[in-house]
Amino acid sequence: MKRRTLFCWLAAGALLGVGAPVAGFLGAGHFLVAPAQPPVKADLIFALGGDSGGRVNGALDLYRKGFAPRVIVGSEGVHSKTRAAYLGWHARFLVDGGVPERALILDRRSTSSWDEALNTLQVMREQKLDHVLVVSDPPHMRRLSWVWGKVFEGSGKQFTLVGSDMEGWDAAHWWRTSPNAQFVFAEYIKLAYYFFTY
Repeated sequence: MKRRTLFCWLAAGALLGVGAPVAGFLGAGHFLVAPAQPPVKADLIFALGGDSGGRVNGALDLYRKGFAPRVIVGSEGVHSKTRAAYLGWHARFLVDGGVPERALILDRRSTSSWDEALNTLQVMREQKLDHVLVVSDPPHMRRLSWVWGKVFEGSGKQFTLVGSDMEGWDAAHWWRTSPNAQFVFAEYIKLAYYFFTY
C-alpha cells in the first residue's frame, strides 16, 4: 500500500512538474492580455506610440463612438529630430477620420511607456481631467497595467486599458507566428526590466 501511495505521489509530482511549465507557456499570451477592459466614458483617449497604426485606429474608433472628446497621440521612435515627423501621420489619420485638430494633444516628449504615463498624468492635472482610455496592443496590457498603476497611484486620476485590433494576434496560439512570439518574449523581458528599474 505504501509503495502504491508513493508511486501516486511521484506520478502526481512528475505531472505537475511538467504540466505547470507547459500551462504557463501556453497561457503566456492570455496572461499579457488579461488587464484589458471594455471602454467606458472618459475625458481623454491616448493612442500610445510605437506601432504601425492599430492603436491610433482604435483611438479613432473610440472617439467616433463618443467615449471621450480629446485624443492624445503618442510619438514614434526616440530621436528628437524625427519624433515630430512621425507624429504627423498619426495626427493626420485622426483628423482625416473626423477628429478636430483642437481635440488633439501631441505627445512629443515621451520615449517610453513610463514617460507616456507620467506625461499623461501631468496633462490631466493641468487640464483637470479625471479619466483616460489607454489604447495599445493586447499583449502590451500587462506591462501597461503595472506602469500606469504605479504612476497613477494616489493621484486621484483613473485609467482604463483598451486593447487595439492587432493584426494577426492570437493569444491562445501566440507561438505559432514569429511576430507574435517575438512580441510575447519581448514583453516578458520588458516586464522584468520595468519591475527592477521603477
